[in-house]
Amino acid sequence: MSGQIIGIDKTAVVAASAVPAFRLGTLGGYDDPVNGYQEFVYGRADGAVTGAGYLCVEATGFDFAMATTTNTAPGASGHGSRVGAAQAVLADNEYGWFQIYGKGSLRTLASAAKGTRLNSTATAGAVDDDGTASSEAIVGVVLGTATGGAAATNADAIFSYPSVGATL
Repeated sequence: MSGQIIGIDKTAVVAASAVPAFRLGTLGGYDDPVNGYQEFVYGRADGAVTGAGYLCVEATGFDFAMATTTNTAPGASGHGSRVGAAQAVLADNEYGWFQIYGKGSLRTLASAAKGTRLNSTATAGAVDDDGTASSEAIVGVVLGTATGGAAATNADAIFSYPSVGATL
């Protein structure tokens, strides 16, 4: 297991053709003056990640793909798989950081409410509180604010080592 590094640049991206800046799976910490201590895991994008705050599910070898009801389902990455929020836009096979602990930003669909169970959706990288049958609960992350409004947006969230939970 690799060690933890404090004071990382959580938005740094390394090109797919370059040598990764850290060993995949390295944990990095950042003491943000506004949000407090945050923790991240270093991984590789499995497909494009189109925005910071987009929820990604870890497959094998620290590869992260934007979470959907397809890749969070049992038999795909499934129950117990780690999830984290990308900290930057990543092209396929680029390297970057995914938030797993602390206050951060999370992509939600319209009108997700604070204090509700979040679940995967058909919209890549976004979670919702709608409880759609056959979606999976995302445990270990809660919204710090309600999103309100009619459009998908990034909302304040609190991460506590989130993972894919049971199918709804």
